[in-house]
Amino acid sequence: MKKKVLFVINTMGRAGAERCLLHLLKAWQDDSYELSLFSVLGRGELFDEVPSHVRILNQTPEKTTVFDKKARKGIMKDLLKGMWKKKILLREIFSMLGLLFWQVKEKKVDVKKLCWKPASDTAQGVEEAFDLAVGYLQGAATYYVMDHVKAAKKVVFLHNDYGASGYCPKRDWLYYEKADKIFCVSNFIAEGLKEIFPDCRGKIEIFYNFADALWVKERAKEGDLGTDGIPMDMKREPGTILLLTAARLEPAKAFDVAIQAMAILKQKNVNACWYVLGDGSLRRELEREIRKQKVEDRFFLLGAKENPYPYMAACDIYVQETYFEGFCTSITEAVILGRKVVASCCGSNREQLAFYGTGMITELNPGAIAEGIERALREEQPKVDLMERQKEELERLKREAWT
Repeated sequence: MKKKVLFVINTMGRAGAERCLLHLLKAWQDDSYELSLFSVLGRGELFDEVPSHVRILNQTPEKTTVFDKKARKGIMKDLLKGMWKKKILLREIFSMLGLLFWQVKEKKVDVKKLCWKPASDTAQGVEEAFDLAVGYLQGAATYYVMDHVKAAKKVVFLHNDYGASGYCPKRDWLYYEKADKIFCVSNFIAEGLKEIFPDCRGKIEIFYNFADALWVKERAKEGDLGTDGIPMDMKREPGTILLLTAARLEPAKAFDVAIQAMAILKQKNVNACWYVLGDGSLRRELEREIRKQKVEDRFFLLGAKENPYPYMAACDIYVQETYFEGFCTSITEAVILGRKVVASCCGSNREQLAFYGTGMITELNPGAIAEGIERALREEQPKVDLMERQKEELERLKREAWT
């Protein structure tokens, strides 16, 4: 008899954890399991990429972005409607205010975090029972699995540094305490979580993010490419160095630092162009910073791309400047494609590149990032085969449905 496994995630927008989940689902092709997927918000462009052997439980998934201003307004409107319809509006508003006061006190204000619990409580119901339910992301997915899913076993994933992410331990303790296992995508994240929830130490394990290496390499050959194999919206002039970052345009990703680093490279006559794939709330602010630093001819915001892999394959150096990170999907994909990597020195980036045995770590400031890029141009970085490591991780998760 097949084991029934449900994966729950906050959205299916174009972001790192969502891509990791798709990689995992694509690789999990085993007739011993029946896989299902549910998105709490029921939105995101990546619904179209869910493999055919996975059931989508959302009745009417919206295959649109979740990151632009219009999408955020639509999500808030749906949340208010849902809370009113379920007669929980006052309860949820008081809960959100309590969390907001805590965030202000801790100087960790993040409006998205305020919405995850009401999103979980107003989401479409899932009636059937499962052998294993996986809350694949912190926040709404974790709340939904623990509160609203019937399953013999429940495990949750943590993709970010919990202490730096604006979540409230007093609230989340109730959820992590009930989980059968807590998978953290790096040792750095796991150790931080153990300090915050010491009673959960025995159930916290490491599960490095998954990437389907063969699929990434195949997708890198697709798209609107020039005769030189480079995407048409990346200009390649003789001797030009192509830099790339793929990330949401949000404060944690430190794009202001990247723009200033590009200005330093330009002043030093380094012939480079820096391309960014991703959308987010900071786009207009970053466009102003690009003009301020006079790098309009060197720093380009290309928006989110359905297929980012031709851009990764074309770049000379993949750069991940970030204040905090989980186990960065884009770094993994860049390593799969044999690109040089420069990353800022937050704990998980350091651990990830040490695990792969490649890449370069720098301090997070414009001068250090610029210097790291120049060093990467001069120095070779080892190429790594990740396929065997990925297979071992997948088998570990499969076993959870049987124990």
